[in-house]
Amino acid sequence: MLQISTGYDISFNGGITNYVRNISSTLSSFGNEVYVLYSQNNGEVKEYEYNLINYNSILRPFHLSSVISNSDIENIEKIVSELRPDIIHVHMMIDLPVGVLEMFMNYAKVVISLHDYSYVCNRIILLDREGKLCESSNGNLKCNSCISWEETIDSKLGSIIRKSGKILGIDKIKDSSGHKERFEFGKKMFSNVNALIAVSNRVKEIYIRNGFENSNFYVNHIGNYTAEDDFRLSFGKRELKNKDEKFNFGFIGNLNYHKGSDLFFKIASKSHHNFHIYGGIDAHLMELVEQLPNVTYHGKYQHSDLKNILSNVDIGLVLPIWEDNAPQVVFEFLNSGIPILGTRMGGLPDFINDDNGILFSNNDEELVNVINFLNSEEIYSFYNRVVNNIKGTKKSSEHMNDLLSIYQKL
Repeated sequence: MLQISTGYDISFNGGITNYVRNISSTLSSFGNEVYVLYSQNNGEVKEYEYNLINYNSILRPFHLSSVISNSDIENIEKIVSELRPDIIHVHMMIDLPVGVLEMFMNYAKVVISLHDYSYVCNRIILLDREGKLCESSNGNLKCNSCISWEETIDSKLGSIIRKSGKILGIDKIKDSSGHKERFEFGKKMFSNVNALIAVSNRVKEIYIRNGFENSNFYVNHIGNYTAEDDFRLSFGKRELKNKDEKFNFGFIGNLNYHKGSDLFFKIASKSHHNFHIYGGIDAHLMELVEQLPNVTYHGKYQHSDLKNILSNVDIGLVLPIWEDNAPQVVFEFLNSGIPILGTRMGGLPDFINDDNGILFSNNDEELVNVINFLNSEEIYSFYNRVVNNIKGTKKSSEHMNDLLSIYQKL
């Protein structure tokens, strides 16, 4: 099995790389011969149960250009032709040309896991250059104007041009091109690969809405180590709340605009409860933190700190304003027995329901309703009803059996 995860070093502490490491270890422990192709090597020593192949790609991640073909295809073909894998499973290739998929199909059964929207949006998160939801790219023709020419330059020159533009107050020099062509090529490739796996129903819906279809298109929620019994049971029962107590709301991750920073501060500023931020934060938001006495920023954290953080959170906040695929933090909150207040975006409705959280749409009316709810006695009734009855998400072994079943069908 060849797992494709390029764009970050395989040791990077991020959602997709964490996932690829997890399934590769498990697949290897089941007796399979597993290889992982990754890029952007950080030079650190890596010792895993599976085989690693580092490839130095021409493109750098987040170059925003629409590349169908370059010499990386021929170079990677040499690797694939020597390995002759049975399965090539693509997870991330944000620094490879999309044409590599066509080459893969000449050598093995090809599966693509859709962890994000990178095949229909070079910005990946379906937000335009103004930060608004991209309702329709018009077959990616809109991308020509959304993505500027200077954003596509994959070199130091591009960085210099972008910085100069900001100094001079120039929005962009000119539009880019080629996005429609890559979009159409990608649709063709997606219909020809052996299977597609979306991490949530919303991810599948968005790809189908854009014309990306396949006769074997699965929705398969990923497994997570936090669903294992040893993690879940380590928290024990949580104390119920009296009506004179304040809740500790917790945000874990990088707090920025598309992760819902505006919503976070609107809610916190109109609530008497306490709000905590664990992780990175955009620098300009620190002024708001300092202005609000009920908001505490705890700084960045190590993964080893996670259990302690989760022990001190009563209600989790997951507030993306974009169609977030299937945030790992949702699993971390639910599997530690923490109900969630979240936006009705992306994959969140697949996991959050009336028995473990509250979902709201990002509009003025529903935001007012949520704030009123948080400031009422209803929140205590809700919390005490659900807090010690939250079901765990899918375990890694359950997800692995699903994955192996798909492989076997192919």
